[in-house]
Amino acid sequence: MTMLTRLVAFFLLISVPFTLSANDATYNQISLQTSASEDVANDVLVAILIVQENGHQAATLAERVNKKMAEVLEISERVQSVDSHTTSYNSQPLYKNGKINSWQVSQQIKLTSQDFEQLGKLIADVNKLARVQSMTFKVSDQRIEETKEALTKTAIAKFKAKALLVTEQFGKTAYQLVHVSVGGNHSSPQPMRMERMRMADTAMAAPPAVSAGTNKVTVNINGTIELEDE
Repeated sequence: MTMLTRLVAFFLLISVPFTLSANDATYNQISLQTSASEDVANDVLVAILIVQENGHQAATLAERVNKKMAEVLEISERVQSVDSHTTSYNSQPLYKNGKINSWQVSQQIKLTSQDFEQLGKLIADVNKLARVQSMTFKVSDQRIEETKEALTKTAIAKFKAKALLVTEQFGKTAYQLVHVSVGGNHSSPQPMRMERMRMADTAMAAPPAVSAGTNKVTVNINGTIELEDE
């Protein structure tokens, strides 16, 4: 037997155990999935307000917008339960027959609060300065994490129960966890678009009627078990 033949025979011999081991690793493996979900009450309200001016002098319009927004910010900062900060600022020409006919200048402010009543009153207080562009309810990050923690425990318990059921139905006595992953998500409602509010005759309009609703939070468990006999 030549040296080359001996080497080939040697590598064939040592490769057999590894091949059998690879096959054994996937023997009697079953993938399972469970989930747990809960409808959680939205506890945060986000309102987007816009200050907008139209006219022929862009500089004059910008000055008006800046002045109104400064007033809105001043009023908002008095309400401690409401977080406020300005967002986008936009100045654009409006065309007619291919030529600039006028200008539109606008700026948005984002108001966020867990106190719906106070935020609604604030919106009414600044109604003559800024109009509501959208309102969105959502679940706070803290409540989402607390809910996911509880749902994870429930989903894992359901996974274990399903694994035991599958093991029993296949006539096995035990199982080994090969792989598991935990994931989750929560749906977010679309913002409610608000039609332009007509200014009331009085200095303060009535606070808008709002309903918070709920948001579904879900935790998913995906895993693989290997059935075995003790």
